[in-house]
Amino acid sequence: MIALVVTEGLAVLLLGVLVAGLLRSHAEILKALHDLGAGLDLDGGGSRPVPVTVDGIAPPPTTTVVDVPQAVIGVTLDQEAVAVPLLGGRDVLLAFLSSGCLTCAGFWEAFAGEVTGVPGGARLVVVTRDSDEESASVLRQRQPASVPLVLSTAAWDAFGIPGSPYFVYVDGTHGRVVGQGSAASWPQVVNLLSQAKADDAARAHRGRGRDDDAVLSAAGLGPGHASLHREGDR
Repeated sequence: MIALVVTEGLAVLLLGVLVAGLLRSHAEILKALHDLGAGLDLDGGGSRPVPVTVDGIAPPPTTTVVDVPQAVIGVTLDQEAVAVPLLGGRDVLLAFLSSGCLTCAGFWEAFAGEVTGVPGGARLVVVTRDSDEESASVLRQRQPASVPLVLSTAAWDAFGIPGSPYFVYVDGTHGRVVGQGSAASWPQVVNLLSQAKADDAARAHRGRGRDDDAVLSAAGLGPGHASLHREGDR
């Protein structure tokens, strides 16, 4: 009987050690994910994971022109209707933040003063969910002085935003999403979206070159055609 009690006691002790080890490991994993800017937007009411990004913004999903709405439509903190146009003009960088997400705090601080380095000179706009999903008092404390703040759950749904913080760069001229994803700091966002915009410009240049070749070929002006050479070169 005594041996049985001792055995059960040892088993309980061993189980306790294993559980403590698992809890510690879980806590370390959560801390590492948070340091990378990943996690769940639990305070903002969301339940979808933010993409984990180590060396750069997570690869964007396929987005076509029709996926970009005409404007971000919502309200201000004073419940005044507002619409930020996305097509037919200046590029727009949408910063999807929330009042409760821990990683967003660094971006709220970065946007508190004069914001510099916005890729492509785009217009920066902060977008949160509607007031019934955010803390209005916290948003009033964090509202940037020089950056528009729009409350629009509809915009989150239109772009399929998985969580916060999340950034979407819209080419206003062509109505395309040039780059999007999550990052842990504003300098990282600037660097990575600048690279995405440069890559997009390079692809567009190659596309124009192929279009020019197609036009010349259709006109019968292929490589070596006499009209493409100066008189002295023949």
